[in-house]
Amino acid sequence: MELNAFIGNAKTAIDEKGRSSFPREFRRLLSEEESSSLILAYGSRDSLILFTLEEYRKFIAKIESRPQTSKNVRFNRMFKANSHYVSLDGQNRILLSKNDIAYAKLDGEVLYVARSGKSAELWNPSIYNEKFGFNTEEDFNEFDAGFFDDEPSGDVDENR
Repeated sequence: MELNAFIGNAKTAIDEKGRSSFPREFRRLLSEEESSSLILAYGSRDSLILFTLEEYRKFIAKIESRPQTSKNVRFNRMFKANSHYVSLDGQNRILLSKNDIAYAKLDGEVLYVARSGKSAELWNPSIYNEKFGFNTEEDFNEFDAGFFDDEPSGDVDENR
């Protein structure tokens, strides 16, 4: 089976110049052309999104197809204004700007998390874990509900 989409996550360091190694697990799925023209954009609060050009085009088409309310027009404008090209250097790193690092509150390391297709979210690992980690019993139950139709793991009625 060949999967042509990022899956999983990987944590890498950010050096003093703002460079971060792009995870091998994701990189191996990129063509040479895709790795030379990536787009980095602000994501939801405290995150960044890294897109291939094709994934960026799909995302832009999706947001431009929304009704042209003032809220959607403003989001579209802000999203595009805070997007920029990046590419992998000879050591397979991307350069994060000071604004990118500040927006995502990155501090020495970045967690790359698969998003959709060939796009990934970039997070401060601590912030990601606070928002999406398994920190409470409720977190585990919510996750299980996705598999077991709102029934916690181990409590599935097999007679249904």
